[in-house]
Amino acid sequence: MGTYRWPVIDTNFKIGVNMKSTCVAETDLIPWMDKNGIDIQMVFQVDEGFAHHTPEWNPYIGNDYVAKIQNLFPDRVIGLATVNPWNDAPKTWNYPPEDAGKTFTLPVENESSRELRRCILELGLQGLRMNPAVHNYEINNKTVVYPMLDMLVELQKETGKVLPIVLHGAGDSGNTTALQVAEVAKDYPELIFIMVHSGFIWCYGTTGEIAPAYDNLLLDLTGNLGPYSVVEAYRQCGAGKFTIGTDGPLGIPQIKEKILDVFVDNEEDRELILGGNIARILGIEKIEDE
Repeated sequence: MGTYRWPVIDTNFKIGVNMKSTCVAETDLIPWMDKNGIDIQMVFQVDEGFAHHTPEWNPYIGNDYVAKIQNLFPDRVIGLATVNPWNDAPKTWNYPPEDAGKTFTLPVENESSRELRRCILELGLQGLRMNPAVHNYEINNKTVVYPMLDMLVELQKETGKVLPIVLHGAGDSGNTTALQVAEVAKDYPELIFIMVHSGFIWCYGTTGEIAPAYDNLLLDLTGNLGPYSVVEAYRQCGAGKFTIGTDGPLGIPQIKEKILDVFVDNEEDRELILGGNIARILGIEKIEDE
């Protein structure tokens, strides 16, 4: 009998073509994964200039494009939806002043909610990508963000699947601090949050403080070049609290190993962080070690 290991599941890769990135995933993704020892890649569209529906003028952006790549490589790609929560209809008027607080009555539809349902139920995407820093919303905004998370909870029940949230959480803006992420994880124990960059240096002190309290919050070490900010979380929680990605295609894949070298001293923990923890959550089995 052969030996088996957890697959390497990379949490962070942006596909598509815009002014910042020119990753044509149909041809570029799998060779990049093979070169860097990645078995399964989580992918989502580029943050800047993202679109809900893939437009005719650029067939390499949008959620439809992410679904296309997932369908091309179903055994190796986990596609995530990107949805702008600002695009739902307001619940009440806020202008003019005399109407403030009254029920909103114009025929404006909830595009964010509709798109999230489309992505999961029609396109077959397997989770949600959120970047509050770039798309400019506070992650713990109960008016703007929580309706989308409520829908994700319902979609999990409807599909019977775990739909993880890969959340930009570097603490590099007032929209994504560790304390804000912790608040959301507390309010939504049914959802799995993967906090990419783990607060980096800006949440030094608070990342380790929040880590033990929430089993549904994973700290992702992508690009965390100052991992001392999460050493305390590792001491308290162990390797089961962590994931890591490359930030591809613009990131440098070899940095992953250097980050882990700082505080992980055994192969079992490395294997969990490199993919085992996510595999367990998503029900992905070990693979034969060639």
